[in-house]
Amino acid sequence: MVRSMTGYGRGEYEGATGSYLVEVASTNHRYLELKARLPRGWTAFEPRVREVITRRFRRGHFDLFLVERADGTRGEPVLDWGLAERYLEGIRQLKKRFRLPGRIDIQLLAGARELFQSRDSLITEECWEEMRKALDSALDGLEEMRNREGRALEEQIREGLETMWGLLGSIRSRWPRARDEHQQRIRERIEQMMEGSSLDGLRLEQELSLWAERWDITEECIRLESHLRRAQEFLDQDPPCGRPLDFLFQEMHREANTISSKASDAMISHQVIEFKTELEKLREQVQNVE
Repeated sequence: MVRSMTGYGRGEYEGATGSYLVEVASTNHRYLELKARLPRGWTAFEPRVREVITRRFRRGHFDLFLVERADGTRGEPVLDWGLAERYLEGIRQLKKRFRLPGRIDIQLLAGARELFQSRDSLITEECWEEMRKALDSALDGLEEMRNREGRALEEQIREGLETMWGLLGSIRSRWPRARDEHQQRIRERIEQMMEGSSLDGLRLEQELSLWAERWDITEECIRLESHLRRAQEFLDQDPPCGRPLDFLFQEMHREANTISSKASDAMISHQVIEFKTELEKLREQVQNVE
C-alpha cells in the first residue's frame, strides 16, 4: 500500500470553551517535520499536537493552523490573588525596614501588571479536549487525501515496474546473441592481426572465454530481477515504503549503468536507455511516497 505525503485537511468543533478551526497541509520531506501556528497560550500544547501527528504519520512536512474563537469569559483579565498578597506584603516590609515615606494605595498596585493574567493564557484540559476533536477531524481529511493520492501513485509505479520487467526480459533475450556476435568480431579481428603467424587456437579460445566472463551481464540482470520483485513486495506492504523504494531505485540505476557499459551492443544500449528513462519517472514519483 502506498500513501502520498501531499494532502490537506480541515476540521471544526464548537464546544463549551469556544469554537476551534484546524487546518493541516502536508508536503514531501525526508523526515517528519511540524510547523504549528498556534494562538497565544497554546504553545505549551504543541508537543501534544506533534505526538498526535506522529502516531498517524511517519514522514512529511506538516503546516498546522489553529484558529480559536473563545467563549465570552476568555480574554478577560484575571487577578492572581496569591501573588497580589505576596506583592503587598513585600512592599509593607520594604517600607518598614527602610522607614520609607509615602502611602501604599491602589495606584501603586495598579502599576504591577504581572498581578493580572489574561484568560487567553489559561488554556485548560477541557480546551485541549475540544480542540483535539477539530484536530482529529482535520487529520482524518488529510489522511484520506494522502491515501487517495497514494493509490494513484501506486498504480503509476506498478505500471512502470511492468514496463521495466518487459525491457529487462528483452535485454536478457538479446544478450546471448549479442555476446556471440561480439566474440565473433573479436575473433576475426585477432585473426586478421595474426595473419601469417602461428596462432594458438586454444589460447585464443581461452582469452575469449575470459573476455566473456568479464563482460557478462547475467549477474546484473539477476540483481535487477531481484530488485524489481522486492519493489513489488514493498507496494503490497503497509506504509511507509517510500524510502526503501527510493533505495532500490538507486541500486537499479547502478545496475543498469553497468549493463550499458558491459554489453557493447546497440540494441541492448537502447533498451537500457528506455529502462533508465522509466526508472527516472519512478524515482521522481517515489519522492512523494511516505
